[in-house]
Amino acid sequence: MARRTKQEALKTRQQLIEAAIHLFAERGVAHTTLSDIAQAAQVTRGAVYWHFASKAELFNEIWMQQVPVREIIRASIPEEVWPHPLRLLRETFIAVLQYIARDARQRALLQILYRKCEFDDEMMPEREIRERIGFNRRYIGELLRKGIAEKEFAETMDIDITLTILHGCLSGILKNWLFQPDACDLFRQAPALVDNMLRMLPRPEKQDIFA
Repeated sequence: MARRTKQEALKTRQQLIEAAIHLFAERGVAHTTLSDIAQAAQVTRGAVYWHFASKAELFNEIWMQQVPVREIIRASIPEEVWPHPLRLLRETFIAVLQYIARDARQRALLQILYRKCEFDDEMMPEREIRERIGFNRRYIGELLRKGIAEKEFAETMDIDITLTILHGCLSGILKNWLFQPDACDLFRQAPALVDNMLRMLPRPEKQDIFA
């Protein structure tokens, strides 16, 4: 009986989280109340407070649960590209964009992050959320350094500047698409978008990046 009660509690907790994701993405965090979330999850307001002391705590739990996108898409990346930094970077970026394009829940999370949230001191910082679910500067930086060591990128490449450029490109693509999802076919265009983005990276002796 106790086990069943625990399972039911976990189920209710997850229902609240999923309801919060939907409402935060639709209305915005500031315009969603715990009562709204309770109603959407079909539970009492008291049940919400049993699991979460505040809206900020619920908000933070959403992101604490998230598996990094790079881990989710890992299995979709061909084994033969893993030893090659440039090809791995390309396949990773394409897989991330295509995963977001086809997964409604991931799109909702990005809607919250990019368009529907005003952060306060009780909420997980935006930078930490980005590191958790999306662009990980440390991981991408390691690929760039390995690419330099293997002569795929020019030795003159500034890693920090390159990371900022790549992050800006990916964020810009996603923000524009989330604002007008019908404006482009993100899934189909992902390879071309990534190829053009990576062509900005300096190559030894000005070689074409996909030569």
